[in-house]
Amino acid sequence: MFYQSFKYFLVRTGLTLFLVLVFGYMSLYFVHEVALPNVYFNDLWIKWAVVGICLFFGFVVYGIFGEHRFLSSLISLKHIDLKTVGPEIRKQFQNLVEFTGSSYFLPGKGRELREQLIQDYAEFLMSTGSEDPEALNIFLKAFLQDPKQTRFRNVLVSTLSRKGELTDQEIDLMLVIMKTEGHEDRELLNHMVTVFLKQEWFTNKSEPVFLKALQLKTGQENKIISFMLPHLLDKKRTDYLAVNFYLESLSSLPEDQRGTMTYLVGTSYCEERFKVLDPDLHARCKQVFDSLETQTKERLLRLAKDAKVSEQWKRVKLFHSDDKQALERLKVYTGLSPTFWQVVGKKVAEGLGGGIFNLIKKVVFKVFDGLNVMGSMNTATKLVLAGLIFGGMFYAAVAVDWKALIPAPQPVPTVPPEQAAVPTMKVFTLQVAAVKSKGQADATVRRLKKKKVENVYVVEIPRKEGGFWYKVRVGKFREREMAEKVAAILMNQKKIRSYFIIELDVHPKT
Repeated sequence: MFYQSFKYFLVRTGLTLFLVLVFGYMSLYFVHEVALPNVYFNDLWIKWAVVGICLFFGFVVYGIFGEHRFLSSLISLKHIDLKTVGPEIRKQFQNLVEFTGSSYFLPGKGRELREQLIQDYAEFLMSTGSEDPEALNIFLKAFLQDPKQTRFRNVLVSTLSRKGELTDQEIDLMLVIMKTEGHEDRELLNHMVTVFLKQEWFTNKSEPVFLKALQLKTGQENKIISFMLPHLLDKKRTDYLAVNFYLESLSSLPEDQRGTMTYLVGTSYCEERFKVLDPDLHARCKQVFDSLETQTKERLLRLAKDAKVSEQWKRVKLFHSDDKQALERLKVYTGLSPTFWQVVGKKVAEGLGGGIFNLIKKVVFKVFDGLNVMGSMNTATKLVLAGLIFGGMFYAAVAVDWKALIPAPQPVPTVPPEQAAVPTMKVFTLQVAAVKSKGQADATVRRLKKKKVENVYVVEIPRKEGGFWYKVRVGKFREREMAEKVAAILMNQKKIRSYFIIELDVHPKT
């Protein structure tokens, strides 16, 4: 997913920069050299317009173009004559699947289009009767997207049931298939029981299969009981699955082998483990409890009562602060509490933003459709259209008087020279800082004044590359020696870090 996102933005950014360099240079060249030669004006707005257009084509139109290509190719694969099917059709599907992972799409959009395509591809392979490894992989993808597709399920089950050894992923797939169907397929259930018994699997994956096989009586009850029961009794388990297993096994065991199981089932009844969770299971446990001897029942009831009394003295704090936060995140994940950004995003997507984007997409699709129509024209028609287009561009570049569209610049008034020179005098000042920001200069002035430095002022001087220098200076002295003396005092008192003595020409009245 990260690689797909990186590729998406990298290609779009590169395309945008390429368009800015090429289209931007051509636009500025046309304006300055063709349309308005020897006319000087601020072209900043033209540059920003070029950047905006390039961003639009580099990001928006590029993505719409990829989606248009995908949908056009998909439409051509909707109606396939099965009488003349060749390997090129499968190649087209494969290329289109790879295309969904291209830089045209973000991971989410690519996955959406790929899922749509996989279903069509699987339907096509099903209609041709293909069962090679590639086809089986497509059937698997289609089934994982929609487990209700029983046709794909049947092909997968038929293939896996004929294999001698199953991998962990293949076993998980079979379990998912059975879980989706509620473990109602007896033949599939019996096959998985055989696989688990052969491999001696005693895990949380195999236990539900063994229990369901006992309940449906698939024919391997004795093997299941002899394999599972020792493990359950050894751990003295009284969980939901174990108690169900005990109840299903009781009728298959002789009386002398039921003691521990009936004791565990009776304990579950007395402790009311399943009274709320599964009332039917609680009632079945009661039947087993009623069949016990009186002394055993009294002992189980006493132990259950003592356990309840001891529980009254326990103060279990179920939720800590981090658990509460995890619960809130889980509520958001399960959809009980939508996040703020989800609500805002939905409103924006359903409102103005979605409408504008859909309108742009329709317009661009129409343009692409028009280009496709032009591609199907004969050569003479293409030449005529090209001549009209380039002729119009040549007319716009040569015949139009672009200068007339630009208002003539107003004359700049000139200031008459001074009649007589005003005498000046030399003074010296201490420059203690030079910064590019007025805010920094004001902060320096405040800092110096806080240190009791007097006669602090700021001079604003234009910079050659644009902007201003803000120079902080201290005092004006008639003699350089006095300026040096004051600077030495300020340095010794650590009120300034460095300085320059600047010689100024000022009028006597200043």
